[in-house]
Amino acid sequence: MPSIRIFVRLIFQGIPMNPSSLLAPIAIVAAALTLAYARSSESLSASDAQVTVDFTQQSKPLAEIWNSTGFSPADIVSTPEMRAVIRDVGRLGNRSIKYIRPHYLLNLVVARDMGTDHPQYDWSLLDKTLDVINGSGLKLIFELMGFPADGSDTAASAYDKNFQEQLVHRKSYFDDLSKPDQIRRWRLFVKDLASHLEVRYGRSEVRTWLFETTNEPNLTHFWTFSRDAFFNYYDACSEGLKEADPKLSFGGPGTAAPELNSFFTGLMDHCDRGRNFFTGEKGVRIDFVSVHVKDQPGQMIAREMKCLDYLRSHHPSLKSKPFINDEADPVVGWAKPYWWECGPWYAAFVVQNIDLHQRLMGPDKGVNYRLFSNDHTFLGTWNQRTTHALFRGQPGEPGFTLIRKPVLSVLELISGLGDRLFPAKVPSSLEDHFGVIPSMGPGKISILVYNQTPIPIDKHPKPEPDKELEEMKSKEVRCSLMIRGLPPGRALLKVQRIDEQCGNPYRLWVGMGKPEILSEQQTSMLKRVEAPETIESREISCPDQTQALKMTFPSPSVSLITIEKIGS
Repeated sequence: MPSIRIFVRLIFQGIPMNPSSLLAPIAIVAAALTLAYARSSESLSASDAQVTVDFTQQSKPLAEIWNSTGFSPADIVSTPEMRAVIRDVGRLGNRSIKYIRPHYLLNLVVARDMGTDHPQYDWSLLDKTLDVINGSGLKLIFELMGFPADGSDTAASAYDKNFQEQLVHRKSYFDDLSKPDQIRRWRLFVKDLASHLEVRYGRSEVRTWLFETTNEPNLTHFWTFSRDAFFNYYDACSEGLKEADPKLSFGGPGTAAPELNSFFTGLMDHCDRGRNFFTGEKGVRIDFVSVHVKDQPGQMIAREMKCLDYLRSHHPSLKSKPFINDEADPVVGWAKPYWWECGPWYAAFVVQNIDLHQRLMGPDKGVNYRLFSNDHTFLGTWNQRTTHALFRGQPGEPGFTLIRKPVLSVLELISGLGDRLFPAKVPSSLEDHFGVIPSMGPGKISILVYNQTPIPIDKHPKPEPDKELEEMKSKEVRCSLMIRGLPPGRALLKVQRIDEQCGNPYRLWVGMGKPEILSEQQTSMLKRVEAPETIESREISCPDQTQALKMTFPSPSVSLITIEKIGS
């Protein structure tokens, strides 16, 4: 049991040898060994499954649809904690997270003389925020959300405790977008904004961004004007961006459930057959269609398909537009405390979402699926929808610690996939919770395996599980993984894993007694178990280009199996 050996070594490394200091680590090790014994005993009675991956079969491109995240509001980038989150997310590289989507970006702008021919702008707060994002190697899904404040108003914007609803609005020229003069001025503002962004960050860079409408306009706490005003606002955004640079990409509406709400269907009709407020022409450009669908992966896809089926039936000219779900989360409400958000279940959810979207919503199914976003770069705790657990120092003292959660570190495994996707055969009895993503890149094959027990997500949040962990144990899969089409000769086999014991700092934190303030020693120990754990690394031989691996996959878990050829 290599994972237990590593766990024990980490627990005892650097701990002073006195009786009282030994009690906590001994308890942790005892708990770990008990769990390992239970898992071992259970695997003995589990039935074997035959899983086959054949790299001689026809492949297709692996679409990188998972590389986006988001947070609210943009104001918090002024804090050192949020800047650290963004830098850490950016360090993972483009194959992990490429895009980031903040709310309320335009609240960071101050404008004067908006009712004149010569408006003046103070872009400094917006620039500081975007400098952090751009400097971390991330690209924007730039929501045209919020309103530039009048320079005479020195108050600060304020939001609810979860940073969703804006409670204090600064005075702005744009207080009624049903007025034609304000819509015309909005077009000018958007043009000036886009021109400023291209000067500061370069035209070629800004052309790689996605500009999107305001967030969830069908919810009144985000969009306070009428639906017709939203359509005029849409035209103003489109024309303003186009005037600055015709190659800037713009879409929307980024609406919340229900999927076929009047803002979604209305905008599709407006873009297809409506009249452009400015040109009077029939139809308005839409470069991508975006929605927010939060659910378990299978149900999420069914609901996304409702939107695509609607386009096929009512607006076939839009059916091939890139499709985006830029809040593809399990449930609504990032701050609600759910037990599964701290550990490997959420990581397995992300991987299952990738797998099902690749198989059911790819180009071979007639779908131009562009990306989905895990909206989870908020600042919060273990049980909230965040990429990190945030720990602050002693009251009144500066400093903080961020511990990566499995939902972020799983991206290290995902980024190990190759660029070609191959088919796999999984027993139908396992398909609701177990899946395989086989891929190939230069000189290496990579197989991502997930085991995600399809437990009901309780709509009433709870920070600790009760019966769920027992349900998960019964879903452990012991299988014979048959791999065909390997290059002949010697190769290095490596297996990395995230599960309850591997790559799961929450488990260790619980064993520490759930300290609210971390010591240096505790921080060091948690940091050492943030990454996926290598549970196997050995040389193998593939004389007949096949390999049969006997493996056990606990639930929940994500494993990356790589086989890399040695020598020429």
